Amino acid sequence: MRPSRARYAGAWLALLSGMSLTSPLWAQTTPADKALAEGLFQDGKKLMDEGKLQEACPKLAESQRVDPTVGTLLNLAVCHEKEGKTASAWAEFKEASALAASAGQQDRAQFAAKRGSELEARLTRLVLEVAQAAPGMAITLNGKDLSATAATGSGIPVDPGTAAIEARAPGKQPWSQQVTLEPGPSTTRVTIPPLADVAAPEPAKAAPPAPPQPAPQAHPDAASSGASGGGGPMRTLGFVAGGVGLAGIGVGAVFGVLTMQKASDVEAGCSGNFRCSRADVDLNESAQTTAMVSNIAIGAGLACVGAGVAMVLMSRSPEKAAAGERVWVAPSVASDGGRLTLGGQW
Repeated sequence: MRPSRARYAGAWLALLSGMSLTSPLWAQTTPADKALAEGLFQDGKKLMDEGKLQEACPKLAESQRVDPTVGTLLNLAVCHEKEGKTASAWAEFKEASALAASAGQQDRAQFAAKRGSELEARLTRLVLEVAQAAPGMAITLNGKDLSATAATGSGIPVDPGTAAIEARAPGKQPWSQQVTLEPGPSTTRVTIPPLADVAAPEPAKAAPPAPPQPAPQAHPDAASSGASGGGGPMRTLGFVAGGVGLAGIGVGAVFGVLTMQKASDVEAGCSGNFRCSRADVDLNESAQTTAMVSNIAIGAGLACVGAGVAMVLMSRSPEKAAAGERVWVAPSVASDGGRLTLGGQW
């Protein structure tokens, strides 16, 4: 099975090497498992002989997991003892002693029992005390759950070093503490305080309703623009046309006054002798010219004013148009001047 494990020096090493000749104690394994376990065992033994315990112990532990035997378990216990993990080595010696005794291997059982007793006298122990137990409380030591009996009262054998203790319970805040455990024989006591209640979450405050937003109001010019297809610019053009028309009427009025003055001078010069001088003839022609300019300016001015008024009225919003207002403007130009007729219906 594992004949190479007999290569140890000393009486107790010879005893450990002979233990590998027995069959596995827990379950039947495949040839591949046995080959893997044998390779791990050989590597672990070599590393342990070289003093590389941190590398040796994990290999022996894996060999024991793959193909468990009393011999591998005893070698693992020896490795842990050398590494300073007295609690782990003590438990493994105790287990190996019981297994060897049940298999009729009295020499191995006595060896393991003796080594276990020697370790028990120098164990490091941890005593946990619970100040106030909470319903559903769970206690863990280095991430492993502890039973209610093991967790309180008695000293728990532990490996020296740093130990992490945690306590949890429903509706309570978790508690944890790390303690340094000195090599034994020693006893360290840790009291787990009453777990504080978890603070109830405050009810969420409802957000205040958002203030109503005022409805957007359309600009009057925008409404007019929508109703007439360009009311804003048309209204502006109406005022411009009206301004030009008023200016034209003003110019026509000025030329009209000049025409009347010239006509008066011509009448005065020609009425006495019924004969007109050349100057009176020229003045009369000039009066006719200014009269024509006056008529054209006044006519064009009235036309522009009329067009401007029409454009302003056409740019009204639909609401005003629907109110029943009817206004009309009729500009006209004749040979004797211009007219602007404004009418409506109410």
